[in-house]
Amino acid sequence: MDTNQIIYKMLTENTGIHMLDSGGANGRHWQRNQNKTIKDFDKEDVYKVIDKDSDYPYLVKSLYHHLVDSCEYLEQETNDFIKWVNEDQYDWANNPNGRCASSLCDIEEYMSLNYGNDTRIEYTYNYDNNLSQDIQFVSIGDTYDCDIVALSIHNGADARGGFTDYKIFKINHDLFHYIYESYEDYLEWSGEVA
Repeated sequence: MDTNQIIYKMLTENTGIHMLDSGGANGRHWQRNQNKTIKDFDKEDVYKVIDKDSDYPYLVKSLYHHLVDSCEYLEQETNDFIKWVNEDQYDWANNPNGRCASSLCDIEEYMSLNYGNDTRIEYTYNYDNNLSQDIQFVSIGDTYDCDIVALSIHNGADARGGFTDYKIFKINHDLFHYIYESYEDYLEWSGEVA
């Protein structure tokens, strides 16, 4: 499966509903995204300017375009992770190790075992960013030490839940980590006038 398709599948992955979350009937990212086709994502603008006519305009960057432009899906590595999760041939609920493909503890352990000991977990919710949805990823070492990450997309309503299963990607560091751009920077490189 190519990167575009896997990103689309992740963006539309049902990450559940809970009566205590703030998503209402259809307010979760996965619910809104399921109304779109992959062609809809392909055609959407990379950037949207919000409140352009106000004193405080800001940018929103399409997560789909951000990931497609900065990531390469590693299918075999993802399959190896899934095999590791299911190594005892149990589903996650009956797995004696308690493993599941959406568990942060499991992906951190897997990345450490397979790519190095020093894992780092990042959640874009904790930083200023322009992305249309937040992502959580596990990387190895310092920023440029390893170009392999395990990536999960936040598809829920509330920041604390609703994450997709992890997938493994090779990233272009400069593009992947470029998650915040000011409106002024956008005007400068796009040639638009305020």
